[in-house]
Amino acid sequence: MTRRIFNSIMVISILLFSCKKDKDDVKPLITVTAPTTNQQINGIDTIQVLAAISDDRNIETVRVSLRNDDDIPVLSTIIKQPNTKNYDLHTFYFFDDIHLPSGFYYFDISASDGENTAHVFIDVLLNEVPKARNGIFIFSNTGSISDIYVLDNNYNGTYYNSLSGDYLGSAVNSYDQQLVHASGITGSISTIDLKTGGMYWNIPIVNTPPTPYYTGFLYDHENIFMGLRNGNVQGYDKNGAANYSAVANSGYYVESVHIHNDDYLVTEQHAVSSSAVQLVLYWTASGAQVQQATINEDIKGIYSRTANQIVLLTNDASSMGKLIFYDIPSGLTSSPFSIGVAQIDDCVEISTGIYLVAEGGNVTLINANNFSTLPYLTGVGANKLKYDELTDELFVVSGNSLSAYSYTSKSLKGNYTNPNNILGVDFWYNK
Repeated sequence: MTRRIFNSIMVISILLFSCKKDKDDVKPLITVTAPTTNQQINGIDTIQVLAAISDDRNIETVRVSLRNDDDIPVLSTIIKQPNTKNYDLHTFYFFDDIHLPSGFYYFDISASDGENTAHVFIDVLLNEVPKARNGIFIFSNTGSISDIYVLDNNYNGTYYNSLSGDYLGSAVNSYDQQLVHASGITGSISTIDLKTGGMYWNIPIVNTPPTPYYTGFLYDHENIFMGLRNGNVQGYDKNGAANYSAVANSGYYVESVHIHNDDYLVTEQHAVSSSAVQLVLYWTASGAQVQQATINEDIKGIYSRTANQIVLLTNDASSMGKLIFYDIPSGLTSSPFSIGVAQIDDCVEISTGIYLVAEGGNVTLINANNFSTLPYLTGVGANKLKYDELTDELFVVSGNSLSAYSYTSKSLKGNYTNPNNILGVDFWYNK
């Protein structure tokens, strides 16, 4: 028995000694020659990653990843499995995300022999792809067909596409490169893939009373919000999946929609059987109603001025333009000054508290910060306005004519004439 115990102890000792002897404590050695520390990378680019890697055992896995300051991978990870003691890493890394912002990132180049992993970190500086305008989409409609034209940056137009249905609203989702068109009575909510020109997704209108089926349209940060004639507000994401729902007041339908500070969905609601108008706020997170106020004026524009204040540009009962402040959470409304303009046909925000309105064929500047009104362009027949903050251009529509002005100098930059009256102008950017 004693001998057996002795023999067992000897076997265990030999095994333990052998395991200790075979244990690998040596990490792979990584020598990186490219990229270099603080190397600058410009926009969409491809760079070489070069490294010499060695170990006393076979190198099982080599990884190359790009990470941000929060140690989160931001692009694809390259994985190699050399299964050799000496390995020359020679690969190309693609900066293929046009949305990646400027800043410092770091490469994490690692190698593992199955037991030990070594890392080398290389800081790089990315200069993001500059935002640029690819074109300008123009929408017109003959009642059953929406024709779409695209202008280059010299205002030369070419036919782009046609979609069945009437025209309610449109937008360009430049982040995902989608063109959005929404009908109200016949047709659908449609999105065109701007990369391929093909249809991406569409949701047909339910052709049952009450009509129009859709009464309001808003595009905001890759989301579409539709007012429905039956009183609902329905949201869709960039893939056409329903992602938001709210219910209008009984007997009302939603016309205008605005997102305020990402917290509130602000809606203009018209009574079905009277001229009554209400401003109703919902939580964007839940769709639950927060507060409301009776306006009884036709709202032409809803804008965020401060975290707790909304600006409304409206037409009153006498068809005169008006500016109203709506305060959160008090819910009180006030008109701080008379803007003294005719009926507003359209309006745009230039910057916080600064607006241009198309009224009486003129364009008038309204400053809600210092309570002033000034003529901007007179006698231009304006009935629709669009402002491009990127290029500082104001686009003025009069029927089927479009004129582009420098907002700062008011100088005319170019003109375009569409075959039919222009109903929508949307800017297409590269990202």
